[in-house]
This record gives sequence, C-alpha cells and structure tokens, in this order.
Amino acid sequence: MNNAVSLLFFRTAAVLLIVGMFFGIYMAASGNHIAADAHAHLNLIGFVVMSVYGIFFGLNPARSAGRLPKILWGLNTVAAVVMFPSLVLLLNGHTGLEPLVAAASFLALSGAILFAVLLFLPTAR
Repeated sequence: MNNAVSLLFFRTAAVLLIVGMFFGIYMAASGNHIAADAHAHLNLIGFVVMSVYGIFFGLNPARSAGRLPKILWGLNTVAAVVMFPSLVLLLNGHTGLEPLVAAASFLALSGAILFAVLLFLPTAR
C-alpha cells in the first residue's frame, strides 16, 4: 500500500526529530539547558504527534483522502517550526515573542481538533 499522506507525516517527523536531537546535543555540550522546554516541545509536537498522525493515516488509508489530512499536516508543521525557535528565544529572555509562541500553540491545538474531527467523520464504503 502506498500512502503518501502517512509518508509525509513520517518524513516531517524524522526531520524534526533530527533537529531536536541536534539541539539536545548542543544543550548538553554547552551546559546551557535553559531551552529544555523548547527541545521537549519540538520532540513532542514535531516527532511524537507527527508520528501518531502518520501511523493513523497509514492504518486508515481511507482517511487520507481529501484536503483535511494535508491541512492537518500543515497546521502541525507550522506549529512546530514556529514554536521551537520562538520558544527558545522566549526562554532566553526575549519576552516579546510570547504572542508568537501562543499563536503556534493554537495552531497545534487546531491540528488536534482537526485530527479529532477526522477520527469521527464517517468513511465512504
């Protein structure tokens, strides 16, 4: 079975995992763990959540059809990509970035709500 949507989620998860791991190594090498929460958010939203979505679409290919799964991918990807650097900077004292972190959080929440909608939508038989 070829499920392009599932693969899209997994490819994105792998890239974000690598970024998160490099950042974790950087924190360990520098001894500066101020942004550990940002590292955790990237790994959770970028890798774990994306992987769960990828597993779901891989196991339910009928749910991969249409635009909603790609919108979900976009919401979660933008949330992770915006949240991580803005949260790193926020944790390092750049308080003006709080609205950007909040916006990324709401994007991630919107993605979770869309995922729930996709779970409860009836499938065509």
